[in-house]
Amino acid sequence: MMAPGKIAVLLSLAFLAGCASQAAAPVQGPIQPVVGDVFHLDVAQIEIFRPAAEPGTVIDMSTAVENWLRKHLVAVGTSGRIRAGINNAAVRESVMRRTAPGGTSFNRVRQYDGMVHVRIDATNRSTGQAGFAGGSASRSQTVAADIQVAQQHQVASDMADALMRDFSYSLSADVRQRLAKFLR
Repeated sequence: MMAPGKIAVLLSLAFLAGCASQAAAPVQGPIQPVVGDVFHLDVAQIEIFRPAAEPGTVIDMSTAVENWLRKHLVAVGTSGRIRAGINNAAVRESVMRRTAPGGTSFNRVRQYDGMVHVRIDATNRSTGQAGFAGGSASRSQTVAADIQVAQQHQVASDMADALMRDFSYSLSADVRQRLAKFLR
């Protein structure tokens, strides 16, 4: 028979495991659509690869980034392909402790970190052309740990919108520069 102390420890661990498994699923949007250039590329197909959401993700932006890629990269050729890999597209949240001024106490803060990173590889064996382009954007923001849930969602949503604008500008500039030989 188990000692009451061991039973209490096992029940506590089971409770904590249950709490950890009930973390909120990442939200897919709504992320504001971004206006930008449409690139007509001399390839026959465009493939897009996206990652699964990671722990701590508040907003999974991979669907919005994939939609942007499908809307702004258009295959108009008869051979060749583009492989676009979404390496990171999320706003993540963590609660941290920071040392208060004077170093005598700690303040809890909520840290929001957002990152979008995409790499595009273009190849056309019939013409012998190859190239790559990439776009990325990142933002961070710290807020008080005890803000309202609505404010938490607003901070994450505003960050996602800003990340999409920054990403659109970054990738568009790099496609114009590095994939110019594929543009029609």
